[in-house]
Amino acid sequence: MSEAPEPILPLSLLAKNRDKFMALFYEPTSTALQTKTNLHLHILRVKNGDFDLPGLYRELKGNSAAYVLSRLNYQKVLDDPSLMMEVASKVQSQFRKPEKTSGEGGEVILYSLLEGHLGAPKVLSKMELKTSSDHYVHGSDGVHLLRVDDGSYQLIFGESKMYGDAGTLGSSVKRGIKAAFGSIGKVHQEGFDFDTWLVDSELLKEQLDPEKLEALSAIILPSDGGSGIKKHNAFGIFVGYEVDVSDIKSENMELNDIETELKKRAVKAIAAEHDLIRTEIANRGLGVYPFHIYAIPFAKRGNGKNAPGIEKVRMELAAQLGNREVPKK
Repeated sequence: MSEAPEPILPLSLLAKNRDKFMALFYEPTSTALQTKTNLHLHILRVKNGDFDLPGLYRELKGNSAAYVLSRLNYQKVLDDPSLMMEVASKVQSQFRKPEKTSGEGGEVILYSLLEGHLGAPKVLSKMELKTSSDHYVHGSDGVHLLRVDDGSYQLIFGESKMYGDAGTLGSSVKRGIKAAFGSIGKVHQEGFDFDTWLVDSELLKEQLDPEKLEALSAIILPSDGGSGIKKHNAFGIFVGYEVDVSDIKSENMELNDIETELKKRAVKAIAAEHDLIRTEIANRGLGVYPFHIYAIPFAKRGNGKNAPGIEKVRMELAAQLGNREVPKK
């Protein structure tokens, strides 16, 4: 039996990294909200009454090199481990220091989900395109390519949002969804001017040999002739949201009961916004696009502006990815 042909773009994450990242979560719950809109809820496993944030930080740090580096440079590190420390320092320097507007942690989460769950390999990441921002579509958080079947592909543009409740209990999910679709709506209105540059990009030329680059060009820019290849633009969205658990009296509950309660609240919070997602798609005229939406809940405890929740997660994640200290208040 002949072997299957090597894909034009293999997944950039190593299999072990993908497996370790996906193992952080319970079995995801996937909901078809519309024909082309799928929502995937990934809930971090609960350890000692809380979502496993240390595990998440650890695996995202492990995934960050493949996210930041081109395939060529990442392969150089794999081939020559002596470069590991030098490259690790360069990767960490690409991430912004921890601050309230730090959003790159969400970008790495989305990248890890699109590769680890959807199986859509990275074409280019936001980090790789920082020096080419004039050509980059509206600051999208990454570009992935999904093979639907032999003659059909989706070019997926990423958008990640991690918002807290902002003083209104339960507003976190709404804020993230509205912000994500607001950004996507702008892309739709202003049009995609990215495809031709993407194929001509020096970044892709350094990663792919001429034969594979030509094959990728045939996918991204299918000719009007008889190639039979169809390419559609699509969107990948990550929404990180808060689940308020400040009323849970952990000292009076068994660990299994705490786990069950956290999962129940996480499911309820995102399920309440199914109609909002449908409305955003309809009102913004986005029904022609496939959507791959990912949601991850984070626990919020206490009240007031300083209550530890998703903002704390954003800061800690930025610190971990950049090997920096979280600033003291």
